[in-house]
Amino acid sequence: MRTVHDCDGAASQQTLTTALLAHWEIIALPLLFIAGFLLRALPILEYPHVGGDPFLHYRFAIALLEGKLSVPVEVNSAGTSVAVYYPPLFHLLSLGFFLAFPTVDPYVVMKVLAATFGALQVVPIYLIARRVSHTNLAALLASYSLLTVRSDYQMLSWGGYANIAGLFLIAVLIYCVMTEKLILSAIVSAALALTHHLSLLLIVAVLVPYFMMSVWNRKTIPKALVGLIVGGGLAYLVFYRFALFPIVEFYSKFSPAYDQSLYVTPYILEQVGPLLLLFGALGVILSFAYPDRAFAESRGILVIWAIVPLFLAYAYLFGVQWHGVRWIHFIPQPLTVWAGIALGYLAQKKLLLVIFAFLFTLQLIGTIQGYYSDILRNVT
Repeated sequence: MRTVHDCDGAASQQTLTTALLAHWEIIALPLLFIAGFLLRALPILEYPHVGGDPFLHYRFAIALLEGKLSVPVEVNSAGTSVAVYYPPLFHLLSLGFFLAFPTVDPYVVMKVLAATFGALQVVPIYLIARRVSHTNLAALLASYSLLTVRSDYQMLSWGGYANIAGLFLIAVLIYCVMTEKLILSAIVSAALALTHHLSLLLIVAVLVPYFMMSVWNRKTIPKALVGLIVGGGLAYLVFYRFALFPIVEFYSKFSPAYDQSLYVTPYILEQVGPLLLLFGALGVILSFAYPDRAFAESRGILVIWAIVPLFLAYAYLFGVQWHGVRWIHFIPQPLTVWAGIALGYLAQKKLLLVIFAFLFTLQLIGTIQGYYSDILRNVT
């Protein structure tokens, strides 16, 4: 015979189940993170050493024990060495785990950290896409599309660990700017600047024109801008006041020279993929064809965010000589948001959403196959 307590317990459980179903993204988003982490981590953990950069990251982490922010690196076949500076936050975090788990291989620690940051990107992408598309399902599918893109996986295969952490922080910072979070903008901007210098350059190139337009239109200074100035000032005092010029000098003298016209476009098609380029462009077109007044201000920062990495990748057309393909890794994030916007406009057409999920699932299969190939190519 059921007691009153049993009935109350059943009712509470049913209420909890109903609440979870009503907010299904509470379940779906963590599952997406877990899937992203496992897809990134498991293949690369099969091999002890993958890529050349992880050893450099390890050296930077160990150098922090000696109070150093630079390590000597050979830059040519003649054995010439120069002191290379690198923002310390990812290496400091890695070092903390090295010391906390001394029996664990440091390379395993760094792989797990990088896979975690890579998988975490789905959270800010979801929040941004939901804010501008006003649709939970479209935002979740936008996050899923990022999971299927090869770019992050390829970076893991050669050791772009800090770059991956920087990508996560870029997406978080964009969300903080869009939502006018003063304190969070300060914290995240400082963390980004102290994690990856190329990510810092990218976000500066995005936010400077955005805030110029924002201040001009509003005639007031946004709170997020104040936070960014505080965070950037902190990062400058901690690191860049003595590391900025050595970093600029190193990249100006020793950036790889190659015919970028042969690589950039094929690399974009391989690492970003035609599907994401197509749906991202569709989102831009629909947003201008059917303007949403509530979305007008957010559209500015999202357009700039999408244009800047493309411009930097193709800067060789304007005579700029640098490692252009590195900027391609910054292209997928804004395009996934624009894909979510496209899906927001098409949310009533359920079949199109199913087709979207199916196509990106096929892309994910190809991405994982390519990831294994990249790992085997970079095993040391």
